[in-house]
Amino acid sequence: MKRINLLPQADRVKASRERGLIWAILILVFVVVALGLVYFKLNSDVGARQDELDRIAAETALVQQKIAELQPYAALQSQRTSMTETAKQIYQSGVPFSIILQQLSLVIPENVRLQSLSATVPPAMVPGAPPAEAAAAATVDVTFTGTTEKHRDVAEFMTRLGLIPQLKGIQLTTSTDTTQTESDTTATTTYTQFTVTAQLRPYLQAPPATALQAEAAQ
Repeated sequence: MKRINLLPQADRVKASRERGLIWAILILVFVVVALGLVYFKLNSDVGARQDELDRIAAETALVQQKIAELQPYAALQSQRTSMTETAKQIYQSGVPFSIILQQLSLVIPENVRLQSLSATVPPAMVPGAPPAEAAAAATVDVTFTGTTEKHRDVAEFMTRLGLIPQLKGIQLTTSTDTTQTESDTTATTTYTQFTVTAQLRPYLQAPPATALQAEAAQ
Protein backbone atom coordinates (compact mmCIF):
# COMPACT_ATOMS: atom_id res chain seq x y z
CA MET A 1 0.00 0.00 0.00
CA LYS A 2 1.56 3.32 -1.02
CA ARG A 3 1.47 6.27 1.36
CA ILE A 4 0.43 9.58 -0.15
CA ASN A 5 1.39 12.89 1.49
CA LEU A 6 -1.63 15.15 1.17
CA LEU A 7 0.13 18.21 2.67
CA PRO A 8 0.72 21.11 0.34
CA GLN A 9 4.19 21.55 -1.08
CA ALA A 10 4.95 24.58 1.12
CA ASP A 11 3.96 22.73 4.26
CA ARG A 12 6.07 19.75 3.29
CA VAL A 13 9.13 21.98 2.86
CA LYS A 14 8.42 23.70 6.14
CA ALA A 15 8.08 20.39 7.96
CA SER A 16 11.33 19.15 6.43
CA ARG A 17 13.15 22.28 7.62
CA GLU A 18 11.72 21.91 11.10
CA ARG A 19 12.92 18.32 11.29
CA GLY A 20 16.38 19.40 10.13
CA LEU A 21 16.45 22.15 12.70
CA ILE A 22 15.40 19.73 15.44
CA TRP A 23 18.20 17.34 14.44
CA ALA A 24 20.69 20.19 14.38
CA ILE A 25 19.58 21.29 17.86
CA LEU A 26 19.84 17.72 19.14
CA ILE A 27 23.34 17.38 17.68
CA LEU A 28 24.35 20.73 19.14
CA VAL A 29 22.99 19.70 22.55
CA PHE A 30 24.93 16.42 22.31
CA VAL A 31 28.13 18.27 21.41
CA VAL A 32 27.64 20.73 24.27
CA VAL A 33 27.02 17.88 26.72
CA ALA A 34 30.09 16.02 25.43
CA LEU A 35 32.24 19.13 25.73
CA GLY A 36 30.88 19.70 29.24
CA LEU A 37 31.81 16.14 30.23
CA VAL A 38 35.28 16.56 28.75
CA TYR A 39 35.68 19.88 30.58
CA PHE A 40 34.65 18.42 33.91
CA LYS A 41 36.96 15.43 33.33
CA LEU A 42 39.93 17.65 32.48
CA ASN A 43 39.11 19.99 35.37
CA SER A 44 39.03 17.01 37.70
CA ASP A 45 42.39 15.77 36.35
CA VAL A 46 43.90 19.24 36.76
CA GLY A 47 42.62 19.38 40.33
CA ALA A 48 44.12 15.96 41.06
CA ARG A 49 47.47 16.98 39.53
CA GLN A 50 47.41 20.22 41.49
CA ASP A 51 46.76 18.31 44.71
CA GLU A 52 49.63 15.97 43.89
CA LEU A 53 51.88 18.93 43.07
CA ASP A 54 50.95 20.58 46.39
CA ARG A 55 51.73 17.33 48.22
CA ILE A 56 55.10 17.00 46.50
CA ALA A 57 55.88 20.66 47.25
CA ALA A 58 55.02 20.09 50.92
CA GLU A 59 57.23 16.97 51.05
CA THR A 60 60.05 18.87 49.32
CA ALA A 61 59.77 21.70 51.83
CA LEU A 62 59.87 19.17 54.69
CA VAL A 63 62.95 17.46 53.22
CA GLN A 64 64.68 20.82 52.72
CA GLN A 65 63.91 21.71 56.32
CA LYS A 66 65.47 18.44 57.49
CA ILE A 67 68.49 19.06 55.26
CA ALA A 68 68.90 22.53 56.77
CA GLU A 69 68.69 21.02 60.26
CA LEU A 70 71.30 18.36 59.41
CA GLN A 71 73.64 20.75 57.57
CA PRO A 72 75.79 21.50 60.66
CA TYR A 73 76.28 17.76 61.19
CA ALA A 74 77.30 17.35 57.55
CA ALA A 75 79.88 20.11 58.01
CA LEU A 76 81.17 18.42 61.16
CA GLN A 77 81.38 15.08 59.36
CA SER A 78 83.26 16.67 56.47
CA GLN A 79 85.65 18.35 58.90
CA ARG A 80 86.11 15.10 60.81
CA THR A 81 86.86 13.20 57.59
CA SER A 82 89.34 15.86 56.50
CA MET A 83 91.07 15.86 59.89
CA THR A 84 91.22 12.06 59.95
CA GLU A 85 92.73 11.94 56.47
CA THR A 86 95.25 14.65 57.33
CA ALA A 87 96.23 12.89 60.57
CA LYS A 88 96.61 9.62 58.66
CA GLN A 89 98.89 11.22 56.08
CA ILE A 90 100.96 12.96 58.77
CA TYR A 91 101.30 9.67 60.67
CA GLN A 92 102.36 7.83 57.53
CA SER A 93 104.91 10.53 56.68
CA GLY A 94 106.21 10.89 60.25
CA VAL A 95 109.87 10.32 61.03
CA PRO A 96 110.01 6.80 62.55
CA PHE A 97 112.65 7.42 65.22
CA SER A 98 111.54 4.35 67.17
CA ILE A 99 112.15 2.18 64.10
CA ILE A 100 115.50 3.89 63.47
CA LEU A 101 116.61 3.19 67.05
CA GLN A 102 115.43 -0.41 66.80
CA GLN A 103 117.36 -0.94 63.58
CA LEU A 104 120.38 0.82 65.10
CA SER A 105 120.39 -1.68 67.95
CA LEU A 106 120.55 -4.48 65.37
CA VAL A 107 123.40 -3.12 63.23
CA ILE A 108 125.71 -1.52 65.81
CA PRO A 109 128.92 -3.58 66.30
CA GLU A 110 129.53 -5.15 69.70
CA ASN A 111 132.75 -3.22 70.36
CA VAL A 112 131.21 0.19 69.53
CA ARG A 113 129.83 2.24 72.41
CA LEU A 114 127.65 5.25 71.69
CA GLN A 115 128.03 8.17 74.07
CA SER A 116 125.39 10.44 72.53
CA LEU A 117 122.90 10.54 69.72
CA SER A 118 121.18 13.71 68.57
CA ALA A 119 118.57 14.03 65.84
CA THR A 120 116.76 16.97 64.28
CA VAL A 121 113.91 16.87 61.79
CA PRO A 122 114.92 19.03 58.80
CA PRO A 123 112.58 21.87 57.76
CA ALA A 124 111.81 20.09 54.47
CA MET A 125 110.26 17.18 56.38
CA VAL A 126 108.04 19.31 58.61
CA PRO A 127 104.35 19.06 57.61
CA GLY A 128 103.38 22.01 55.46
CA ALA A 129 106.93 22.93 54.51
CA PRO A 130 107.07 25.09 51.37
CA PRO A 131 108.83 23.73 48.26
CA ALA A 132 111.66 26.26 48.75
CA GLU A 133 112.65 24.59 52.01
CA ALA A 134 112.29 21.15 50.46
CA ALA A 135 114.82 22.12 47.78
CA ALA A 136 117.24 23.65 50.29
CA ALA A 137 120.73 22.32 50.82
CA ALA A 138 121.10 19.11 52.83
CA THR A 139 121.76 19.51 56.53
CA VAL A 140 123.05 17.25 59.27
CA ASP A 141 120.05 15.50 60.77
CA VAL A 142 121.52 12.73 62.97
CA THR A 143 124.83 12.82 64.89
CA PHE A 144 126.42 9.75 66.50
CA THR A 145 129.21 10.18 69.05
CA GLY A 146 130.92 7.18 70.57
CA THR A 147 134.06 5.21 71.26
CA THR A 148 135.56 1.97 69.96
CA GLU A 149 138.89 0.20 69.91
CA LYS A 150 140.11 0.82 66.36
CA HIS A 151 139.42 3.05 63.39
CA ARG A 152 138.40 -0.06 61.47
CA ASP A 153 135.49 -0.46 63.88
CA VAL A 154 134.34 3.05 63.00
CA ALA A 155 134.35 2.15 59.30
CA GLU A 156 132.35 -0.99 60.01
CA PHE A 157 129.85 1.05 62.04
CA MET A 158 129.41 3.48 59.16
CA THR A 159 128.92 0.61 56.72
CA ARG A 160 126.24 -0.90 58.91
CA LEU A 161 124.49 2.44 59.28
CA GLY A 162 124.04 2.36 55.50
CA LEU A 163 121.76 -0.66 55.97
CA ILE A 164 119.15 1.53 57.74
CA PRO A 165 116.69 2.64 55.00
CA GLN A 166 115.82 5.94 56.71
CA LEU A 167 119.44 7.18 56.70
CA LYS A 168 121.61 8.48 53.89
CA GLY A 169 124.68 10.65 53.41
CA ILE A 170 126.64 8.97 56.21
CA GLN A 171 129.90 10.83 56.81
CA LEU A 172 132.76 10.65 59.28
CA THR A 173 133.34 13.95 61.06
CA THR A 174 136.10 13.01 63.49
CA SER A 175 137.95 9.86 64.48
CA THR A 176 140.82 10.34 66.91
CA ASP A 177 142.82 8.13 69.23
CA THR A 178 142.60 9.03 72.90
CA THR A 179 144.71 7.68 75.75
CA GLN A 180 143.26 7.38 79.23
CA THR A 181 145.24 6.56 82.39
CA GLU A 182 143.56 4.60 85.12
CA SER A 183 143.35 6.50 88.42
CA ASP A 184 144.34 3.59 90.65
CA THR A 185 147.05 2.14 88.39
CA THR A 186 149.62 3.38 85.94
CA ALA A 187 148.09 1.43 83.10
CA THR A 188 146.89 3.38 80.11
CA THR A 189 144.08 2.56 77.73
CA THR A 190 143.92 3.72 74.13
CA TYR A 191 140.60 3.99 72.39
CA THR A 192 139.16 5.72 69.34
CA GLN A 193 136.61 8.46 69.76
CA PHE A 194 134.48 9.26 66.70
CA THR A 195 131.66 11.44 65.45
CA VAL A 196 129.51 10.29 62.53
CA THR A 197 126.75 12.31 60.90
CA ALA A 198 123.87 11.26 58.63
CA GLN A 199 120.85 12.70 56.90
CA LEU A 200 117.25 11.56 57.09
CA ARG A 201 115.96 10.26 53.79
CA PRO A 202 113.26 12.68 52.49
CA TYR A 203 109.68 11.65 51.85
CA LEU A 204 108.52 10.51 48.45
CA GLN A 205 105.55 12.80 49.06
CA ALA A 206 105.62 15.84 51.32
CA PRO A 207 103.43 15.57 54.44
CA PRO A 208 100.24 17.65 54.38
CA ALA A 209 99.80 20.89 56.26
CA THR A 210 97.32 21.10 59.10
CA ALA A 211 94.68 23.82 59.32
CA LEU A 212 96.64 25.62 62.05
CA GLN A 213 99.79 25.59 59.94
CA ALA A 214 97.88 26.88 56.92
CA GLU A 215 96.47 29.75 59.00
CA ALA A 216 99.91 30.55 60.41
CA ALA A 217 101.36 30.63 56.88
CA GLN A 218 98.76 33.19 55.90
